[in-house]
Amino acid sequence: MLTALLVGMVVFEALIVVVANAIPPGQLFSAIGSLAAAAVAADVESGTVELVMVRPVSRTRLLVERTAVLVLAALALNLAATLTVAVGVVLSPDIHRAVALGGVFAAGVMGLGFALCLIGPAMAVSAAGRRRAQVVGATIAIGAVGFAVNFIALAWSPAAPLRFLSPFHYYAPGDALAEGRVLWPQLGILIGTGVLGILPARLLLQRRDLAP
Repeated sequence: MLTALLVGMVVFEALIVVVANAIPPGQLFSAIGSLAAAAVAADVESGTVELVMVRPVSRTRLLVERTAVLVLAALALNLAATLTVAVGVVLSPDIHRAVALGGVFAAGVMGLGFALCLIGPAMAVSAAGRRRAQVVGATIAIGAVGFAVNFIALAWSPAAPLRFLSPFHYYAPGDALAEGRVLWPQLGILIGTGVLGILPARLLLQRRDLAP
């Protein structure tokens, strides 16, 4: 699955440089949700978690190792996307005159922060869920609701304070691209949200019944 996502990301980002399209939000959220589901919920659904725990493997170790793999997967996907865009910018003189490579890599770092922001809550759902579909659906819902809240906050002034509740307020790759630097305060909030999501994941996994 990870190999397929990597190949798909490279192909998609190559097309981005050519046709300047945008990735459908649901596709990104479902990809992260699928990887998070594989961490715990998928093993519970298939019944293989009991075999894993027989070794014995502590629940904390299981969560730490699966989270680390998910973070590395997010890193690989963002790196593949960023490098593909960078190559496309270098090979396109017109784009290169308007876009600095530093901005491309800064936007890539912001993308990784956004992925980590979703990974935390997704892992919490995976630690509590029993089905892959629950985790994928919850991750899509988190992303879609966050996008809707940010959109409403931007479009309707009385709701403006709600923008601070959406990850899309802090995920600003366009600003990073234009300024040619990483937006550290926003990145810190995105990563912090992801870390905070891992904490309830540990509590949920410690207290739940792992029987399918």
